[in-house]
Amino acid sequence: MTDPETTIFGLKLATLVSSSVAAVISVALEWRSLDFLTAVGSIVAGVFTAMIATELTLDLLGVAENPGSWGYAVAAAYGITGRNLILWLKQASSNPPQLIKDFFGIGKGPGK
Repeated sequence: MTDPETTIFGLKLATLVSSSVAAVISVALEWRSLDFLTAVGSIVAGVFTAMIATELTLDLLGVAENPGSWGYAVAAAYGITGRNLILWLKQASSNPPQLIKDFFGIGKGPGK
């Protein structure tokens, strides 16, 4: 893909590319259920999350010295999380009490 040490404004190009591709694919899979602003916000949130968390995750896994394909995989996984974050925020803003109930499992009967 690219040299993992190539940077743009201090951001690793490999992380930007792999997280952007994953974010765009995750948004494209659910394009019909998203409006334009939500889709763009999801992509930006995924890339932002990847930029912050990829290096920390690689350090935690102990592969930061030689990330290889680990870096691409971790950045892509974090790129996908942007869609989840935005959809969660959208749900939380539309019905905060239900979100709290869902989080704590309140009001769910057996088998639900």
